[in-house]
Amino acid sequence: MVKKRKILIPMPKSKFILVKCPDCGNEQVTFDHASIVVRCLVCGRELVRPTGGKAEILGIKVKELE
Repeated sequence: MVKKRKILIPMPKSKFILVKCPDCGNEQVTFDHASIVVRCLVCGRELVRPTGGKAEILGIKVKELE
């Protein structure tokens, strides 16, 4: 009898996150490995800044989305 091997599916390291603007309170969905500057759609404040890998989050991180 031959044993079947379990095939593991790798999970991605990147996620979508919900970021809240500290100035106006607007909540916005963005990527945590953002490659461009993400600004608030209401007031224009910079929320996420790219760093080459994982982005620097300047707003308030509310939660990670599945």
